[in-house]
Amino acid sequence: MKSIIQLFSAHGTLVQPDTLDYLLSKNNPEEFSENIANNITNYPLVLTVNHVKEAEQQLISHTHQSTEQANEPVEPTISINREDQNYGEINTQEHLETITETQTVSTQIIKPTIKEPIYSPSTWHPDAKEYDADIKIIKDITGNSTCEGTTKDFAKLFADRFDLLRNVLRTQRRELSHVVPIKRVQSASMDDIQLIGIVENYRTTKNGHIFLELEDDTSTLNCIILKNNREAFPLAEDLVLDEIIGVTGQLSKHGDLFLVNNIIYPDISLNNRTHKSHAPLHAAFLSDIHVGSKEFMQKQWNAFLKWINGNLGNSRQKQVAGKIKYLIIPGDIVDGIGIYPNQEKELSIVDLYKQYEALATELEKIPEHISLIIQPGNHDAVRPAEPQPAFDKNIQKLFHSTDATFIGNPATFSLHNVEILSYHGQSLMDFATNIQRLKYNEPVEIMKVMLQKHHLAPMYGGYTPLAPERKDYMIIDRVPDIFVTGHVHLANLGEYRGVTLVNASSWQAQTSYQKMLNFTPDPAKLPIADLQSGKVTMMDFNKPIP
Repeated sequence: MKSIIQLFSAHGTLVQPDTLDYLLSKNNPEEFSENIANNITNYPLVLTVNHVKEAEQQLISHTHQSTEQANEPVEPTISINREDQNYGEINTQEHLETITETQTVSTQIIKPTIKEPIYSPSTWHPDAKEYDADIKIIKDITGNSTCEGTTKDFAKLFADRFDLLRNVLRTQRRELSHVVPIKRVQSASMDDIQLIGIVENYRTTKNGHIFLELEDDTSTLNCIILKNNREAFPLAEDLVLDEIIGVTGQLSKHGDLFLVNNIIYPDISLNNRTHKSHAPLHAAFLSDIHVGSKEFMQKQWNAFLKWINGNLGNSRQKQVAGKIKYLIIPGDIVDGIGIYPNQEKELSIVDLYKQYEALATELEKIPEHISLIIQPGNHDAVRPAEPQPAFDKNIQKLFHSTDATFIGNPATFSLHNVEILSYHGQSLMDFATNIQRLKYNEPVEIMKVMLQKHHLAPMYGGYTPLAPERKDYMIIDRVPDIFVTGHVHLANLGEYRGVTLVNASSWQAQTSYQKMLNFTPDPAKLPIADLQSGKVTMMDFNKPIP
């Protein structure tokens, strides 16, 4: 049954349940369905029983003509579908060679057209098919949420953040080996006092210095970073509210201010040890698909499907496709409803549930040996507050025909020993608006700051709604090998202290809302990570693929 559905889905056609029943009622359903598919000249959006019966009548007519001409040689007419010719069609000669290898021409039934399939030719043998999936979830909110929204929950969230990151600072930064509590600053005899606290408030004074209120679990302290401090002042310009930092310095002569000499962020080690896979496999990143939007890039998406099924590209590109074992989808898998002003005018599918149905149909076209890892984003049907749990079971059931693992946002997991931190990335906007040097269209630079702060979204009350879980799931408590985000619809690659950074593009063209914000996306690109070497390449489906 699945092969029959896939046969018509390859042409962008959905099969009604009663139509499927009719096809399955035949003596040889798969052969009959293939003959019907080859005899349809204009594929409808939804295949009805009437469509099938019309094609069946034509087959009977062709059979009758063939019987009358049984002694005459029969040659099928081969037409190549050029609908997507600007998006990587296979050339005619290659296509004819494929037909010679895989098609048997009947002398009784004339097949007037043989259309290019989206699925893998029998001569393509992907290397990834020889390996079993190896996915281990390391950190995920799914099934672990305990928040009730009480003040106690908020207190426990910030206490957990403070305790964990204070420990990171104490154990990994030599500059903070002798930290004292804030309440003991007045009695400290050291010339260089070391403190760890949460940034309760900060502002620039009229003289250009930065005033900072630092709090720990014992007291609060007023601090100042002088503008002529060449070491500390640039670091202070990267401060955000509610983050945990370390400072060194001394009290002023009057004892009413703490003069900061240096600011220490948790950061990650310069000698970060990375993990490698022993299996020669790849993972690709497929973010912000936005099915349901009128701006969903169907032609580029179809080119991607042909390529990943071995039907598009040169020998090198097909070899890369054959090594892909995992597709990681970090959020905004559908366009959703009511996300931005006047969005309903830009929807091709106005029913949220049907958006997920349409996506499930598209993902069924992914080869069966590839495992999908799917998490939600701010456009998806989960709670808006982060961390977000995985999709509800009712949505997960729609993807029963695929090998899909559903995770929360953010989540940390490993693939063949390679650890990946996947986060949709809504807080990229918070960092870009609170740190002057950062830009929304340079997500990799923001991701570096997240690693330096060991936190994905420290700012409470910003663009990113945060749930008061009793444990802070937004802390980066493990240094990943690969850190991937989406959200901003850009294709960016980078590296920071051994961590591979990926912002995973999108499959949606510019919306009117983005145009209003003067934002230009960089869509239809696919970052691909070699899990064995750690190298990342990019496939661009905006350009013709040979």
